Amino acid sequence: MALPIAHAAAGYLVHRATFDGRPASEAWQRAAVFMFIGNLPDLDFLIGFALGFPGMVHRGASHTVLAAVLFGIAVGAFARWRWGERFGPTALAFGAAYASHLLVDFLTIDSRPPAGAQFLWPLSDAYFGTTVPVFGEIYIDGRTREGFLRTVLAWPSVVVLFRELVIAGVAIGGWHAVEWVRARSGTLALDSREEDLA
Repeated sequence: MALPIAHAAAGYLVHRATFDGRPASEAWQRAAVFMFIGNLPDLDFLIGFALGFPGMVHRGASHTVLAAVLFGIAVGAFARWRWGERFGPTALAFGAAYASHLLVDFLTIDSRPPAGAQFLWPLSDAYFGTTVPVFGEIYIDGRTREGFLRTVLAWPSVVVLFRELVIAGVAIGGWHAVEWVRARSGTLALDSREEDLA
């Protein structure tokens, strides 16, 4: 499974892709919310952790396309009712932020059977995972609380963490570079039109 760094970065990229140019103070708040949503499906660990078996429901219903769609609809409806936001774009943005978690999990090495996750449940019981992984795997002992904490804090997990930091940095840096080039080319085009009018 991937660590929170990769999931937060994916949520952040969805934030940037769906950002509507609000003030900077709102942008950072929205970014933080989207980074949290990118990790939201893994909160299923808390249910199992409370019951003494952290992996009991992990990668279950919370890791499905259906959950992403329902989450997007619920947030879209709430934002429409509470703040008068447009339902469609809001539902799409928040559903995509949730679904970004599934994409990162799909792109993560999973060598333990059954490999992958049942992303299309309840329509299909098939497990899906990539044959060309981007993110490294960490082994989480989900049988006990102690085993969970021991494996999360183990050295192999730290190695995967650093790899995720590099991948996240490159992805976010690349996105911002593309945004900068677009903004710069738009400014240059505007300047040339102004010169033509002069």
